[in-house]
Amino acid sequence: MPTYVFHMHDGASVAPQEEAVEATDIHQARDLAEMRLLLSNQFTHVEVFQEGRELLRLKRDGRG
Repeated sequence: MPTYVFHMHDGASVAPQEEAVEATDIHQARDLAEMRLLLSNQFTHVEVFQEGRELLRLKRDGRG
């Protein structure tokens, strides 16, 4: 399975927390990133990378 890296942001002045996940494709990676945002109020947005290239960016409720 491909590996995706989530950059989870807690604000503009804080370095993002990185988390590597395995997913079957970008659709599953997007679902996992959405769940990460929903399960924690700590993060404002998440960027999803594969092989160093940003594939998508998700924001919580328009914040970020």
